[in-house]
Amino acid sequence: MHPKVIFFDLGGVVCRFHRERRLAALGEACGVTPEQVESELYASGLISRWDLGLDSSSEIHRTIQKELGFPGNIRALQEIWCRAFDPDPEVLMLVDSVRPLRTALLTDNDPLLLDALPDLLPQVASRFDALLFSCRLGSTKPEPTVFTQAVDIMSAAPGEAVFIDDRADNVAAARELGIAAIHFRDASALGADLAALLPR
Repeated sequence: MHPKVIFFDLGGVVCRFHRERRLAALGEACGVTPEQVESELYASGLISRWDLGLDSSSEIHRTIQKELGFPGNIRALQEIWCRAFDPDPEVLMLVDSVRPLRTALLTDNDPLLLDALPDLLPQVASRFDALLFSCRLGSTKPEPTVFTQAVDIMSAAPGEAVFIDDRADNVAAARELGIAAIHFRDASALGADLAALLPR
């Protein structure tokens, strides 16, 4: 195939995602347990709401101040938020290797992370032509609208796109729309998959 754009998932592909780091750091800052943080943010559905873009970064900050007693400013919260992400240097090298094809992040994440990424994880944000977050798209994977909006934004057709994700249901959803999708296992396997897929 001759793709125009390659979409990479963030947590689980470009970065290893460690939710426990965020929970521990936020719990320490607020004087509560990580389990309390998880209950207030994840079990309550707030994270899902924020991933859909239903609150701004400042609104997220105010909610965490109110619900957990977070004492810091929004920058301090962004720093804690980003601790969950550990960039994978081997995957980042693969992102560089597919140039001159266009690349984009396609991730289910919130405005707090989107606003923070260029400053706090510049080695990730600078690698991509577009940062396509569910909070901007208004829906999360594996909803078909996520993929159709993403290819439209990148001025491509489904058959001109490649999508990489660590979740099988997201990969299946992309394939149903005619997007060539790769189920991520590790950087080495991804390198082989990309080499087999892209023209030499």
